[in-house]
Amino acid sequence: MLYALSGISTFDMNKNTIPLRINAYDYRAIFLFSACLIYALFGSPTPDRLGLVDAVLIFLLALSVGIAHMRGLLVRSAGHRFWKSAGQISLIYGLSIPLAVGAMAGHSFGAMLRDIVPFACLFLPLFCLPVIRARPRYFRTTLLGLILIGLLFGLRSLVMRFDISCAIDVWCANDELLYLENMPTVLFSCLFLFGSAITYAVRGISLRHMFVFGSLIALALIPLAAMIFTLQRASIGAVVVYIACVYSYFFYKKPFRALGALFLGVAALYVVDISLEGVFASLWDKTRNVGLNMRPQEMAAVWEIVRRDPVTLLFGIGWGGHFNSPAVGGLSVNFTHNFFSSMFLKSGLIGVIFCSAYIAGLLERLVRVIKKNTVFGLAIAAPILIDLTLYASFKSLDFGLVLLMIPASLVYFRQFESR
Repeated sequence: MLYALSGISTFDMNKNTIPLRINAYDYRAIFLFSACLIYALFGSPTPDRLGLVDAVLIFLLALSVGIAHMRGLLVRSAGHRFWKSAGQISLIYGLSIPLAVGAMAGHSFGAMLRDIVPFACLFLPLFCLPVIRARPRYFRTTLLGLILIGLLFGLRSLVMRFDISCAIDVWCANDELLYLENMPTVLFSCLFLFGSAITYAVRGISLRHMFVFGSLIALALIPLAAMIFTLQRASIGAVVVYIACVYSYFFYKKPFRALGALFLGVAALYVVDISLEGVFASLWDKTRNVGLNMRPQEMAAVWEIVRRDPVTLLFGIGWGGHFNSPAVGGLSVNFTHNFFSSMFLKSGLIGVIFCSAYIAGLLERLVRVIKKNTVFGLAIAAPILIDLTLYASFKSLDFGLVLLMIPASLVYFRQFESR
């Protein structure tokens, strides 16, 4: 299935990579994919309180990581890679100092847990990469898990928005605000499917390629519709920029075939009959009414809190801390809409330096991914950059899974380069 979905499907696996026996790495990959599937069907990216589904997800993710590997990250060197060392230091710091600060400040255990769990998800690249390194083919399995999450989150968002009757009651009768369409997997699946469709169109006009092209476009429209109906300005803008970049890339590489792909794209746009004028008019109205959604004021509010004394400046207010955010009408919330200001608020200057170093190391690897596979790399880059700066979706399992794709893809690509 993934060969039809994947824009990197020019890579193939040979029979020698298939193990004769199932070992611990295979089981860990099964646990990881099972967690992705359950999360896609029943999970909430930002639950108000941790429930049974969240407990099952945490259990499956712990099994996929392995107790020995998890313990090793806390006591052994992470290796010579900068991003790994920075990630290990950030993880150890985050599980100690902000936790102690939050406990001494009297923050509730539930509130601290809601910060600690998504913080731990940031380090899925450290936790899960050994599985991909031992079994590179599981990169495709994890990629499929991300696509399923994005597609099902988009579908669930549409079901709840239009109150569509469905067989899965939890999709329809949930009063909790899930913000599914904000998640990075939704944008990633949309971009990757569009990019894969263009890739197939560039390979030549044939019945098979046209069928795959149409199927991929149809799937990509699910997350796109969820983003359009909820007016996700940054995500919709990313889709437009991404498609333009991918077409330009292929036009530079294969100009004549790219023109054929452009013809198919225009035909698909005509068949789908999306009112682009109406979409952009709605986005403009939202921009005129809400502007930047008080993001600068939110960062100013964070600065006013952390600057009040040297201890708070260095170590933050701790996990579980709340503040009155101008971005949500002055309500008391436990997050900001920017990764760096959120880390600054909760873990202080030291924490934001450590986490910024970790993210910078992963972004350096992301540049390599883009050079090796532009279609895939740009699809990963867009949700990461948006969630780091504009959305609070970095506090989700999705964000950690998208980050995992950076080093995992390099391991996967490297396997074929060595042949």
